[in-house]
Amino acid sequence: MTPLGPHFWKSDRVDTGCSLGEAVSFTLCCLLADAKERIEDVAADALNNLEVGFSFPNWLVDRGRASRVAARNFCEAVAVSIHLFSNVPARDLPRPKRSFPIDRWKELVEPVRSQIPVGSSDDLSIENMTMLSFGPGGTGVSWRFLVESAAAGLPYLRATRVEEVPGAQGLAKLLVADIGAGSTDVGYMLKVRNRQTQQEGFYYFQPASSFPWAGNQLTEEIMKHYKAKGTPLGYREAEAQKLRRTDWVKLPFVEVWKTRICEHIREYVEGIPDHRWLPLPVSLNVVVTGGSGLVPGLQEDIKRAVCTALSRRSCDRKTIDKVRLSGEHLPRLDFTREAEYARRAVCLGAADQDKPGVRFMPKMDAPTRIRVSGPPRWV
Repeated sequence: MTPLGPHFWKSDRVDTGCSLGEAVSFTLCCLLADAKERIEDVAADALNNLEVGFSFPNWLVDRGRASRVAARNFCEAVAVSIHLFSNVPARDLPRPKRSFPIDRWKELVEPVRSQIPVGSSDDLSIENMTMLSFGPGGTGVSWRFLVESAAAGLPYLRATRVEEVPGAQGLAKLLVADIGAGSTDVGYMLKVRNRQTQQEGFYYFQPASSFPWAGNQLTEEIMKHYKAKGTPLGYREAEAQKLRRTDWVKLPFVEVWKTRICEHIREYVEGIPDHRWLPLPVSLNVVVTGGSGLVPGLQEDIKRAVCTALSRRSCDRKTIDKVRLSGEHLPRLDFTREAEYARRAVCLGAADQDKPGVRFMPKMDAPTRIRVSGPPRWV
C-alpha cells in the first residue's frame, strides 16, 4: 500500500482486516506493552518520566509528496501507540504471541486517532529530527526520533576509537548500511574529539534516500529457487537460508541483488558532501547491519563499492587503503551470534540517551589553501 493510495486509517486491508495505520500502531503497541510490563515489574514510577526513542526511515531525505505523507503517517502511528501505552494498563494491550481481537483494537485506536493534531509532525526534517521532542516531556511519556541509518550506526560509532592525524583533531569515520526487510538505509557519520577538552562530538551527514531493495526481495527469490527445484520453502525457512552458505549463494539472482545494493551505496559515497575529513587517511569503518547484512559475500562487495567511490572522488591511495569492515562487537553486549548484533543495532541507536547530542552536518568544505607570498621587495 503506497502513501498516496488508500487512506492510512480508514481503508481495511484484506490480509489483516484493519487499516495500514491500525496495523502499524498495533505492531508498535505490542512492543511497547511488552516493555511496559517489564518496566512495571522493576520500577513502576519510571513510567512517569520516560522518553521512548524511535528510528525513522530515511524517507525524510526526499522532498516529494509521497515521502511527506509517509512520514506523517508514521508519526501518527507512533503518537497513537504512545498514547495507548501511557494510558491503558499493559494487560489490556496487545502483546507478542498473544491473540487480540481486531474489533477491540479498532475501539481503542479510533478515539485516540481523532485527538492527534493534523500536521503536528510537519516540521520534522532530517536536519532537526534529533532535536525535537514530542509529548509532554518531563511529565508522562515523551518520544524522540533518530534517522534509521544514524540509529544503526550510532552504537558502533560510540565504540569506535578516534585516530590522530597531522593537522587534525581526533577523528573517526563511519559508513553504515542497514539492510533491513523492506529497505536499505545508508548514512555517513563522524566522531571528533577536541584536543584540549577531550570532549567528543557526533555528527551525521544527509543519508541516502531509503532504497526499496533489501531482504524481502532476496527472500522471495530464494523461495522461487527452491520451488523450482521441487522443494518449496515457507517464508521463515527462506529467511533462515539467507544466513547460511548454501548452493544458492552464487546463483545469478543473488549477484543481481548484491549488485543493486552496492551500486546504491557507491553512488551515495561519491556524493557525500564531506570534502575535508572523508579524503583524509583515517580509517573509514564500514558497518553492515540488519538481518540481511550477513548474506555471504555482501560485506566484501560493499567494501569494494566504497573503495571504487573514493577512487572516483580522486582520493589518495592511502585513504582508500584505510577502508575496513568493522568487526567490532558492540560494548557491554555478549550475543552468541553476529546476526544478533546486526539486527539490534537500530534498536540500540534509537534508544540512545543522548540523541540531541548527535548533530546534523549539512556539508564540510575542503580546507582553504592560503597562498604565502615571498618577502616584500624594497626599492
